[in-house]
Amino acid sequence: MLREDFNYLWEQGIKQAVCNVVEEISENQKKRYDICVDLSDEVQERVYNAYNDYRLLIRKQYFDVGEKDEKRIDGHKICACITGALLDVKLISFQLKETNIPLQILYSNYAVAFLAGMHVMYLLLLSDYLKEEDYDSFRELDNQKTFIFPETSAGHDPYVQGRIKTLALNDIYGNDFDVLTYADMLYWIELYNKHVIYEKVNNLKNQ
Repeated sequence: MLREDFNYLWEQGIKQAVCNVVEEISENQKKRYDICVDLSDEVQERVYNAYNDYRLLIRKQYFDVGEKDEKRIDGHKICACITGALLDVKLISFQLKETNIPLQILYSNYAVAFLAGMHVMYLLLLSDYLKEEDYDSFRELDNQKTFIFPETSAGHDPYVQGRIKTLALNDIYGNDFDVLTYADMLYWIELYNKHVIYEKVNNLKNQ
């Protein structure tokens, strides 16, 4: 990925994820736990370097990209690498002043990592629809504003909460982030949303 492309995804995807997460934290909690967000150029550079580390690792271990890098890694793996980078470089800091810190705050960086990958994949799918000149699907996804997620079984965490919790627990227990498995999960979420968009477009055409 060219640096200019990453800069765009940083502005439109990663920063948006941070805003979404921080907006859910009350002003009282921000003061109480000294919530700080770092989106400086230095931190952006660290995230970009961490992203490249993941990207180069999976290229070297799993993929033949050709002599001149003509075979590019797909968007799901790019988004997974971004997620991994944001697990390594935390953008939100807070003070552990109490034992019973709200999970919303404890999980804030993991929520950013999850949502950033989703935001970027959403932008990539919008771009794909434009390239394919599928303007009906583009409009539907654009109106949707974000990805939607499948319902989970009764008694289980909602889908997004479950994925964020999984990222947190794996990180806390020191498990390596599995880029390929995560990319596979992203593929299925994208496919789920493609089916939703397809149904919406077909229903509109049949009205």
